[in-house]
Amino acid sequence: MAMTKNDTGTIVKLGRDAISQLRDIETRFKVIAGEDGKIDQAELQAGLGLHDADYAARIFSLIDRDGSGTVTLWEFIDFAQILLTGSPDEKLRIVFDLHDLNGDGTIDQAELTHILDRSLNEHHLDIPPQKLDALSEAMFQKVDADGSKSITFGEFKACIDAHPALKDQMVANSATWLRLPERIERDRRRPHGRLLHNLTEGVTRLWENERPWLVLLVLYFAANAWMFRSGILAEIQLGSDLFTQIAQGAAACLKLNGAIILIAMLRHSLTFLRRTWFGPFLPLDHAIAFHKIVGHVTFLCAVIHVGGYIGAYESIIDPDFFTRDVVYGELFKSRVGWTGLTLIGLFLVMWIFSLRFVRDKGLFDLFYITHQLYWLWFAFFLLHVPGFWMWVVGPGALYLIERGIRLVHGLKTTDLQQADALSSNVTRLRMTRPDWFHYQPGEYVFLKHPMISSFEWHPFTATSNPEETEMLELHVRGVGNWTHKLHDMAQQPIPERPAAWPRVYLDGPYGSPASDIFDSKIPVLIGAGIGVTPFASILRSILHQRQQGAASQMQRIYFIWMNRDQKAFEWFVDLMAQLEEDPATRDVIEIQVYLTGLRAELTSASLTVAMEVYHQETGRDLLTGLHAPTRLSRPNWQSVFKSIRQAHPDQAVDVFYCGPEGLSRVLSREAGRFDFGYKKENF
Repeated sequence: MAMTKNDTGTIVKLGRDAISQLRDIETRFKVIAGEDGKIDQAELQAGLGLHDADYAARIFSLIDRDGSGTVTLWEFIDFAQILLTGSPDEKLRIVFDLHDLNGDGTIDQAELTHILDRSLNEHHLDIPPQKLDALSEAMFQKVDADGSKSITFGEFKACIDAHPALKDQMVANSATWLRLPERIERDRRRPHGRLLHNLTEGVTRLWENERPWLVLLVLYFAANAWMFRSGILAEIQLGSDLFTQIAQGAAACLKLNGAIILIAMLRHSLTFLRRTWFGPFLPLDHAIAFHKIVGHVTFLCAVIHVGGYIGAYESIIDPDFFTRDVVYGELFKSRVGWTGLTLIGLFLVMWIFSLRFVRDKGLFDLFYITHQLYWLWFAFFLLHVPGFWMWVVGPGALYLIERGIRLVHGLKTTDLQQADALSSNVTRLRMTRPDWFHYQPGEYVFLKHPMISSFEWHPFTATSNPEETEMLELHVRGVGNWTHKLHDMAQQPIPERPAAWPRVYLDGPYGSPASDIFDSKIPVLIGAGIGVTPFASILRSILHQRQQGAASQMQRIYFIWMNRDQKAFEWFVDLMAQLEEDPATRDVIEIQVYLTGLRAELTSASLTVAMEVYHQETGRDLLTGLHAPTRLSRPNWQSVFKSIRQAHPDQAVDVFYCGPEGLSRVLSREAGRFDFGYKKENF
């Protein structure tokens, strides 16, 4: 354990975590400084990713203690060391000095206004000038306890001390912004606790929340094991060698998986089942996940099947198989040979372009196009195994019927009445609702726009409520070529849009986990970014139903929405305001809003306090204008769920989530701890 001294000369022991962070900070300094080993103001701003030049200048002046115009490694480390190991008062003193522009030991209102303005700008937060003045006035009046028209360090400290949770967060994270960003992300994602404990807890939680899904997986893998064993036993009776036995065991599994891989894609059938009384007892929410598992198992079985026959041929029939020039001719002589190679080639292409990295890079088009090869794959499978038709006839017939329904819908156009390019690369579409289109809140549709692509269909959740019979609304986030082209076209002035622009095609609707919300007494709706879309439709429907006096078993609704960008709240701020103001819903729905894109830095605490004071004075949030305050942080899910459980100690609570997979794992774990049900959107 290393030792160091703080500003008062007291020796402080550095723990392993502090030493690790100091090493990160030293590494970051060297990256910024380059060969000369010093940092000027411009380099500091660019290297630390500071957006506002004035704010960067204030930070630089605090670090550059000798006023030389450059920062050395020791000045940088000394500053970081105070933020890491200093006392809370020492850290607060740095924050206070940051606000004290003229260095007279006090903060007047002009200085406070300036720093609040620079802090808002640094965090990319946009408010009108009159709101900034009101924010500064409210904060100054609150902190200036003696009415002296200036804030002393004692008054500033008392204000921060009045918010202990915020102070603890500020003290703990005061040096985070100096560290390497990749190290911060690594530490945030690192699992905590003992591995065995986490694994046991995860299995228990999965059994409690996902019992039908676990049962399906057990039955599925048991069926594969039975098929593999049956294939091997059949070859043993024929006296085949071990390689052939393994190859035929895998072949038996391929027949099974080739049939059931279609079942998970029967969207109309699964939506019908979801609407029946036994729908909640089926693992319908995991249809896509099941399809992926079957795809991976199918590919594995295909590799084993091919490898088994190659092994049998080389070791028993022809040891020189791979060295002779006639090998390719022999492979393509028989129907089994050339169809088998074609099958493995087709499936390899589909499998590679369905992996996560393809979608993560926004290459959905490649995934979609290559997946259309499944028609050829099934055709060659029927040629390769003549008896395969008996396995696929049932699900294949249902799939063809559903494709027929989709084809019929694909021949009918729908008029796009309005297309608006919103902030954060989101496009709002409003279109005429077809007479045949009947959907429930939270369900999704497939959309095709022939001006963008004549064959691509993309899924989007309806954000309008079903009671709005004339119009259908969608919100589309730009994540790939298709959606970016849609956003670009929506930005064009209406006279410049192509004549065929309003013509679109719909397929659906299809059920989703969010549509089960109406069966819950205490639903907790959690949306991350554009993941709010299923809940927009649901909340609009709830508002309409309660305005009409319709009976509902929902007693309390919690709506939690997180965004990285302030502008994103504009998508549905009018809906949230209506939910807060309408007598039918204001006492039933609790709204929580989180702005998660802000990084911890020196003025975060004072900005947060100022926003809280503004909210107390006006009853409105500074950023959204809602009654619900915007929290400038990620939610503490343990605290959020604990408060909900305390409010409903003996009632069933169900969490519904739509957003990134990483957060889903956290929510599932925390929901299990408080005995909450948990469902996630999967498409």
